[in-house]
Amino acid sequence: MKKLFMYALLIPAMAVSFACSEKKTDAMQLNGKWNIVEVKGEVISTKENKPFMEFNMEEKKLHGNAGCNLFNTSLETSPGDISALKISQGMTTMMACPDMDTETKILQAMDAVRAVKAGADANQMLLVDESGNTVFVLSK
Repeated sequence: MKKLFMYALLIPAMAVSFACSEKKTDAMQLNGKWNIVEVKGEVISTKENKPFMEFNMEEKKLHGNAGCNLFNTSLETSPGDISALKISQGMTTMMACPDMDTETKILQAMDAVRAVKAGADANQMLLVDESGNTVFVLSK
């Protein structure tokens, strides 16, 4: 009986724990500069030209570095869903660099972003696709 009671308490506690890690968050919290640490499950290991995204949520603009080239684009949000976020196709500079693979992955992945979720702590945010799969892990 004690084991049954313990399991009855443990299962809801685990469900709450998993739900918190998948919590949607207000896209406005992205305001500022974030380092791109992961793209579609692949950790970014670039030593030079660390990729980043700098969000200006008031103006709905995004500026950043994809590992080599700079990019500028606009953002779409939704008043009906505070976590909704779509990155529009933007412009990039056109320099050639030794590692264009990372850059290509970052620029292509931006098209899949549809929402924002809270990360492991206040210094981490997740950009996810329409199914909730992590596209980008961002870190302050």
